[in-house]
Amino acid sequence: MQSLQIRLGLNSLQGGGEAAGAPGALLKSEWKGVGQLFGFNPLTVPVSSRNCVTRAGGPTVHQQSRSRQHRGGYGGHYEGPKRSRDDAVTRKMKSFHEGSDGPPLRVLPIGGLGEIGMNCMLVGNYDRYIMIDAGLMFPDYDDLGIQKVLPDTQFIHRWRDKIEAVIITHGHEDHIGALPWVIPALDPKTPIYATGFTMQLIKRRLKEYNIPAEGRLRTFSMRARFDAGPFEIEPIRVTHSIPDCCGLVLRCADGTIFHTGDWKIDESPVDGNVFDRVALEQLQKEGVTLMMSDSTNVLSPGRTTSEADVAEALMRKIVEAKGRRVITTQFASNVHRLGCVKAAAEVSGRKLVFIGLSLKTYLEAAWRDGQAPFDPAILVKAEDMDAYAPSQLLIVTTGSQAEPRAALNLASMGSSRLLKLHKDDVILYSAKMIPGNETRVMKMMNRIAELGPNLVMGRGENLHTSGHAYRGELEEVLRLVKPQHFLPVHGEFAFLKEHELLGKAQGIRHTAVIKNGEMLGVAPLRNGRVLSSGFSQLGREKLKLMYNDGDKAFGTAADLCIQERMNIALEGLVIASVEVIREETKYLNEDEVYEDKILRDDDDGDELGLQGRVRITTRCLWTDNGKLLESLQRAADVALASSRKDARLPTIERHVSVVLRKVVQKYSNKRPDVIVIATDASDGVVPNRSSPESINNYDQPRNKPQPWKRAADSMSSFSRGAVVGTVEPVDEVTSRSFVAEETSERNKVVISSRVQSETVSAKAQRLSSEGDATQKNERVKAGDGGEISATSSGFSDPEEFESDEESGDSDQEADSVASDGAASSLSQESTEEIEPQKKRQKWRTVYTDMMRPLSSLKYEVRWEICW
Repeated sequence: MQSLQIRLGLNSLQGGGEAAGAPGALLKSEWKGVGQLFGFNPLTVPVSSRNCVTRAGGPTVHQQSRSRQHRGGYGGHYEGPKRSRDDAVTRKMKSFHEGSDGPPLRVLPIGGLGEIGMNCMLVGNYDRYIMIDAGLMFPDYDDLGIQKVLPDTQFIHRWRDKIEAVIITHGHEDHIGALPWVIPALDPKTPIYATGFTMQLIKRRLKEYNIPAEGRLRTFSMRARFDAGPFEIEPIRVTHSIPDCCGLVLRCADGTIFHTGDWKIDESPVDGNVFDRVALEQLQKEGVTLMMSDSTNVLSPGRTTSEADVAEALMRKIVEAKGRRVITTQFASNVHRLGCVKAAAEVSGRKLVFIGLSLKTYLEAAWRDGQAPFDPAILVKAEDMDAYAPSQLLIVTTGSQAEPRAALNLASMGSSRLLKLHKDDVILYSAKMIPGNETRVMKMMNRIAELGPNLVMGRGENLHTSGHAYRGELEEVLRLVKPQHFLPVHGEFAFLKEHELLGKAQGIRHTAVIKNGEMLGVAPLRNGRVLSSGFSQLGREKLKLMYNDGDKAFGTAADLCIQERMNIALEGLVIASVEVIREETKYLNEDEVYEDKILRDDDDGDELGLQGRVRITTRCLWTDNGKLLESLQRAADVALASSRKDARLPTIERHVSVVLRKVVQKYSNKRPDVIVIATDASDGVVPNRSSPESINNYDQPRNKPQPWKRAADSMSSFSRGAVVGTVEPVDEVTSRSFVAEETSERNKVVISSRVQSETVSAKAQRLSSEGDATQKNERVKAGDGGEISATSSGFSDPEEFESDEESGDSDQEADSVASDGAASSLSQESTEEIEPQKKRQKWRTVYTDMMRPLSSLKYEVRWEICW
């Protein structure tokens, strides 16, 4: 079906233009009547009057004209003419009217407003947009297991047809860090623009995540104009704390937009690239419809100091530390400061050492782009430091923000392999505490102080300068540009409000503060004056935060079970394995075998009284030296006995779960997550394991890890969730060696997931029955067949099941669980008289191969076999 192109007289619909009854003029009611005949409402159909799109930086790509549904929810009105920029130049300004179609210039922030980080913004002319930056944000301290916070890629994917280019202002993580997730959400032909140095960082990051984008990556130079989407883009050089930073001038027929990017005014930058005031003066003469400016340091009075002053202070401190080892820490991206440190090393006769991968990453990117202050090859390897006297070394390390795995933070705890701190060391803190990191940075500083090194930090030492403009510089640029509209960006909400007041104080008439997801419309200029009342609110999109956990896990808070992880860490976890005995069963009790025939009561009035064996384990719970476990054991037995004899297993699980949760709540005022796995006892030999045990409860005498493991158990174990399984022998297999295909046929795998959907459970059962074709020829050692029942808590889309190696004693196992997540397999012993270690390894092998067909569920855990 051919697409329908509609050209409507906007003036006639808005009461202007042609008079009522004139040719071509239709009343709205008449339009609606026509629409009913064709099954649509012409008043809500987006207008599409162009049949070609000029892709930025490339030839004109002709496309079939098609109507696009307005998925943003901004009123469902006209989206305006979608013509190319060249066609739009010929339009007359008087043809635009504020109405249902909205103003032509539009701004939609996806991230970066009301927060520090995750900068990502859509700027458009009618329904054609470009994206400025695609950054990430680092999580709060209490976001368990989360490594990165990302913009709403689901929304970006829905709008992929409207986003025609991505422009990156500079290479900081809060501006490029989300590209590995944003690029796959965009149209495969959408180009990504950046400067040379920034592009080197982007290429490295995309290579790490195996994102193919070579044909889409394009570089630009300062003041060199190029077309991208509906705009003509002109990059303007600004100074910041990383090379190749730029502001962006966006021009179209409906006005000019200036986005500053991250900036400061450095009068004497060490690389000689000064802030481009001349370009801003020319821009003021041209007229700026809208200016968006960095608000990070609006509360800091005065002006920032120059990087040259910091270089002088570093030189002085390093030269003064004669006979002592000097360690500096800074932001890895500040390549200019690395050059200053290298100069100080040469003057003081020291060898330069980098400890931290990110330091080398940024320096090598600058080297490939020709902007590095020195060759990375001259660095002394951290492994070779022992060959030099301490007074001959100058060490630059990561960890200024006390990142958990950064070198300086690990060294403060004595756990760094490469860096050991000594009381004669001089540590220069050449960085700033990012808001939100103050607590953990000060804890790191306290640990360093206890070790004895001389720690030099503070504003008075002049060892750091911000890369974001202070209040005096913000006022200067507002006076220099004199925009008609002003929108503060890049900062906490309080910063944005203060920056708005600063703009009003400079005489800017139209200002606004918006939140992420709110679309703002901007009226065009006519003869240097605003056509209408200024800003227009066009609606709001409900955006979701996306999270990255590990290398591959990615999704919303619900997908990654953030709330459940928090609940487990705060309230604890109870796991119960219930074996329901319904008919004649044999079981093994130590060295004797008993036959216990359970007689069914044929009396219809006695339907209650299930019997069975229950085994309970807990995590992150105070057990009162086992008393709580005994109470839980008794409560589980009572719950089982009060269940109907014909009760289904899911019903039993729910009943026992409610009872156990109430017991814990009454005992310790905690409301833990409770996982119950109920199975029917089969005809076979099963052990009698009715006594309660607590695996890795730290108040048990047999488990005495280091004191800090108590906190690690609560915070780290459940940052990656928990997987619990049971292995029950069904019958004895005569052959000791069989292929994995036979394993999947002989054994049944059941997934009972509390956080996964039913489709995942169904998929697990299907895959377990089909087996893994790639494993058919792999022979495995196994003993008995078995039925495996597994349940997950706090996981979403990990990569694969992974078997642990033998970990030795219980303390080592506890360390592994606390650092990598928790997984328990409550297994029944075999009848064979095998040494415990061989028996453990045999069941581990069987269990691992049983779970192999479920690899498509993409779980990535460390298994711990509990005996």
